[in-house]
Amino acid sequence: MPVAGEQIWYWFRELDCQRSGNGFGANPIGFQAIGEWSRLRGVTLLQWQLDAIIAMDLKRREIMAPKIVDKEEPEQQVSERPLTSRLFDAIFPNKRK
Repeated sequence: MPVAGEQIWYWFRELDCQRSGNGFGANPIGFQAIGEWSRLRGVTLLQWQLDAIIAMDLKRREIMAPKIVDKEEPEQQVSERPLTSRLFDAIFPNKRK
C-alpha cells in the first residue's frame, strides 16, 4: 500500500465493516453513510478521497459477488435405473378401469 493511500484504506475499512447487506449480497456504501461517518469522525473528504473510497467499494463488491459461471453444478442423477415405459406404468398406474 502506498503511503499516500494508507489513510484512505483505513477509512474504507472502517466504512466497510459497517456495511449492510440484503440477503443477496453486500449493499454499496452510500453517500449518506459516508457523510454521516465523515461528520462523526470530523473528517472533511477531498473529492479524490471520496472517489477513491467509492472505487474501493465497487471493487470490494465485485470481489464479494458470487460468480454464477464459476459454480457449475454437476448434473444430478435422480435414479440409476433408466426410465422405461414399463417402469413409468409401474410408478403411474392407469386409474381407469
